[in-house]
Amino acid sequence: MYCFSKIFNNCKLIKLVNMANLPPRKISTSGKVSKQQGATPLEILLQMGFPRNRALKALAATGHRSVQLASDWLLTHVNDAYIDAEQPREYIFYANPTGQLLAQLQSFWQKSKATAWNGAHNFPPHITLVPFFKAKDDVCLQLAKSIKQTVEVVGQPPETPLKLESYISQNFMGLFISEEHSDYLKNIALQYAKQVSALVGAKVDTNQGLEGCIVTEEISNKSSNAEAQTKSLHLTLAYHFDVSAFEALKALVDQLDLTEPLHPEWELRLYSRDPRFSNHQVFRVMQGYAPVASDELELVVGDYVYIEEKQFDTSPDGWVYGTSWLTGVSGYLPAVYTRRTPDSDVWTLHRAISLKAPNNTDSKSESDSASNTETETASYSHEDAEKLGYEKSEETYQAWQKYWMAVTMNKIENVLTVTQGGGAVGKSNPNPGSGDKTVVPCKKSETSITNGLNKSRRWIFALRHGERVDLTYGSWVPFCFDENGTYVRKDLNMPLTLVERAGGAEEYVRDCPLTRVGQLQARLVGEGLRLAGVSVTHVYSSSALRSVETAHHFLKGLEADPSVKIKVDPGLFEYKGWHLNKGLAKYMTPQELHKGGYNVDLEYKPYTVVDTTCAETIEDFYKRNELVMHSAVRDTEEEGGNVIFIGHASTLDTMAIAMRRLADERTDHPPYKVSKHLMRVPYCALGAVKDKPWEVVSPPCPPSMNSSSGRFDWKVLLDLD
Repeated sequence: MYCFSKIFNNCKLIKLVNMANLPPRKISTSGKVSKQQGATPLEILLQMGFPRNRALKALAATGHRSVQLASDWLLTHVNDAYIDAEQPREYIFYANPTGQLLAQLQSFWQKSKATAWNGAHNFPPHITLVPFFKAKDDVCLQLAKSIKQTVEVVGQPPETPLKLESYISQNFMGLFISEEHSDYLKNIALQYAKQVSALVGAKVDTNQGLEGCIVTEEISNKSSNAEAQTKSLHLTLAYHFDVSAFEALKALVDQLDLTEPLHPEWELRLYSRDPRFSNHQVFRVMQGYAPVASDELELVVGDYVYIEEKQFDTSPDGWVYGTSWLTGVSGYLPAVYTRRTPDSDVWTLHRAISLKAPNNTDSKSESDSASNTETETASYSHEDAEKLGYEKSEETYQAWQKYWMAVTMNKIENVLTVTQGGGAVGKSNPNPGSGDKTVVPCKKSETSITNGLNKSRRWIFALRHGERVDLTYGSWVPFCFDENGTYVRKDLNMPLTLVERAGGAEEYVRDCPLTRVGQLQARLVGEGLRLAGVSVTHVYSSSALRSVETAHHFLKGLEADPSVKIKVDPGLFEYKGWHLNKGLAKYMTPQELHKGGYNVDLEYKPYTVVDTTCAETIEDFYKRNELVMHSAVRDTEEEGGNVIFIGHASTLDTMAIAMRRLADERTDHPPYKVSKHLMRVPYCALGAVKDKPWEVVSPPCPPSMNSSSGRFDWKVLLDLD
């Protein structure tokens, strides 16, 4: 839930102003915004030449923060096909907890996300006072000012401690608040609904049904009626969750400490959203993308994209149709470059007022100030950047914490004798003598998700390549090769050297190497298998340079014998449809790779030939991967030894499916579809299967995670005294 100024300024830092579809800015507002005394933001925008309807829409979309932001919004939306459409924004009025209660709820949010995404994760902790209602852009500012007027009429909240009572059902979990606090917030809701009705000329209604507990944000027939919530005021903890997550969520609710007296400092907030996307999911752009075809959407890191859920269910190749939050432009995009984020991240915050003391944290807009000076919006607790990465690391680490505890406390000589992954590793039994808990190994699972303990069975691994240069630095080749075509390293994370190849620098644009971090990631996986006592005898790699380099550094970490060579097979390359618009690079030949220092098998004959000049279907892509994998496993069976396929994010799911089908006599398999989990496969993710019987198992070494960091500008030190 970020204000437009925060996102827009971040995007400017990554050169958003150079977006291909934006025209050069001909009107400068820097000298006009602060000098036109007495002029309202709307009047200034009109004097700048913007049409009235567009100016009002921009002010509403940016929360009346400033003329500068509104004009920036108008320029970024220059290609928005709906910029002139008469579509009133949808507003919602919240009471948000702060302090100790908020800290408890945020902790619950973090833990509950580990069970799976549910409807509550789309919003910050809150009590809905007035559900979504529509209002025209010309009353936007008055809607925000009405909050302060509402508080002046109703007064300050009760001083008595807040009591909470949990409520749990099969499709909803929440906390109901004590009567005195509930009555106060109901009065706030009713008074604000009256204020809204006076502005938009609509009647006041009340929402009294308990069904409001379940879908407080999803009102199907929203109108200008402001429906005050006057019954069942509650803090939603979870709803729209999978039945399999019920027990885990219930346990988390039971862990909440509801006995301690609470004195929350409620904060009243008014938000709005674009009504066109009320039924869309929101995704944050994690990797930039420059469109090649006319129907593709430009992706800028930090932007958000609206995508309908059905897009993911019907997409045959991982490309989905979405609309940019920052520009309003729509087009196709690779879903793997985005990550799901709360819907409220793209809402506009219009006003936030603390109920502890009048005007304490009142977040004013530019139009409230006689001098037209922009007031900085307070940083809210849900924007806790210091916790970035914490949730992901906790999710992936929990199982391994139990795993290593079982190994350490039971002094098991071989870590492979402990199940890692899927279920619980051990169960805690109280020691009658001391009351301490010891970890006792569980009975070996009979499910298909185990760690494959039978050492007579072979490991079959799949590994995604490590961090790649182009997705880390963007367009890097023009800056890292001089006029003579000589490579010059411009960052410590870039490769020390690059091998010579036919086509020179231009081929590196379409076939990039690993970063130094990517090389380390690959080495760590090899090291992990080595320390777990697992060897690899047969190494097959995609023909992409990043995959070959991953195999090379994997073998270094494994400390493999030089006789273990890399078999480069183009059949393991990713789906060609993701590359044909910009063209596929010519693969480096085994001779070029060998000359560059990579231990490739010069005698290996690939199982398939891939034509880089023609298209293929998703089924074609899967079948050539399956052919390589089936052939490699069969041809090495007599010799024995573990096998690894090193390729791309899709290599893990194609390997898992291919191995399951290897021993299946059926021929009527359903068509292959790109996995919905493809976007969740990080660099150097390791998947594992064991044979006889074929089953997906936990890898024998831990996963890895690292945080990214920006570049340090040493010039900032020049400003120090």
